[in-house]
Amino acid sequence: MAANTATAGTTTGSGVRGRDFRLLWTAESISKTGSAVTTFALPLVALRTLGANTLMMGVLNAMIWLPWLLGGLQAGAWADRHRLRPLMIGCQLASAILLVSVPILAWLDALTMGYLLAIAFATGCSNVVFTAAYHAFVPFLVGKSDLLAANTRLTGTEQAANIAGPGLGGAITQLSSAVLGLFADAVSFLVAAACLRSIRAREPAPGQDERPDQPRTTIRADIRAAIGFVARDPYLRVITATSASTNLLMAGIQALVVVFLVRDAGLSPWAVGATTITISAGGLLGAVLAPKVAGRLGTARTLLTAPVTDCFLLLFPLAGGGAPLVLALAGTLVWATGIVVRNVTQGAFRQAYCPPGMRGRVAMTMRFITFGVWPLGSLLGGALGTVVDVRTALFLLTAANVVTDILVFIGPMKHGRDLPAEPGAQPGDGSRPVTRK
Repeated sequence: MAANTATAGTTTGSGVRGRDFRLLWTAESISKTGSAVTTFALPLVALRTLGANTLMMGVLNAMIWLPWLLGGLQAGAWADRHRLRPLMIGCQLASAILLVSVPILAWLDALTMGYLLAIAFATGCSNVVFTAAYHAFVPFLVGKSDLLAANTRLTGTEQAANIAGPGLGGAITQLSSAVLGLFADAVSFLVAAACLRSIRAREPAPGQDERPDQPRTTIRADIRAAIGFVARDPYLRVITATSASTNLLMAGIQALVVVFLVRDAGLSPWAVGATTITISAGGLLGAVLAPKVAGRLGTARTLLTAPVTDCFLLLFPLAGGGAPLVLALAGTLVWATGIVVRNVTQGAFRQAYCPPGMRGRVAMTMRFITFGVWPLGSLLGGALGTVVDVRTALFLLTAANVVTDILVFIGPMKHGRDLPAEPGAQPGDGSRPVTRK
């Protein structure tokens, strides 16, 4: 594999206090806030401007995630062979151009559902490539010693952006229109690109640090090695299967949320924004609580809490005006908190557990599977919402999510308090927590 500096371990030495990391942090915060606005505004554009039906809402959500299925595996290996900063800048600029075209066509009364689906797919492709490059670029800037601190800051601001974005999107929609929210997102991508361009650190050419006699492997071989590692490992295999089943059902739920709250429950766009804000608030709370929960219960046992917290999502289909909405949001908050606690625990485990030379590819392989099922889940939700009423469809999907949580008990996590620190090791008793590097 071509060893890009960002993946080889060479860093700029600036750390989390350096100017370059602050610029990356700023770019990520601005871009994530804009993306959260788009997640809120794009379905509303389809629903209110184009009059999309339930099935088309499912198709739209599927198009956003389809790139993970088609190119998730290739993106990780491909990013290792290119300079990461220019690649990220290019993705930000492409997303800005794509999104700004939607409000322009809407104002010209030329926007169609087919074009909106194409934009959703194209911006999804840009996001996949950006994610692959972004995860490899962070170690290049900060190094291993500051990697945990850097990811903590980046994750925290991402959750904060997810809270601010829907609220901003709801305000823009209420005061003007959803298409204006997409224009704001396009501007955010341009600002993020400017921040990335201002980073002074420059990566050497990909492959510069390879030995002359070292054979260059193919992208296909790199992908096969990562797939084999995930498929053979009992921990990563079960974590991937559990996450994939959860995302399959969550995609179906997400495809129906806007239709359910606006059409069936008769709520305003503020309710849609409140739901997304609640999920993001739960995510922020989960990021804060994850180390404490894993320390008290153990990292392995933390993953076994899935059926308990997922039960609270059964309250969401009860949403309506007044108290039912409050009850639904409270259940959603508990569910979102549990999801992020487990995701943070799984992420820390994967980083410590995987061989250093495979971390990027293993991460993208697992994302390919867990995000690749999202389009299928979106279509499932859209189809189910046409066969039965939307509220019943949500009850079925949330109940199925609790049932599929039993997959985690099939793996070896149930045999120990903590997850092992390296492949081949036995589950720990708490003496070797995986969060320690």
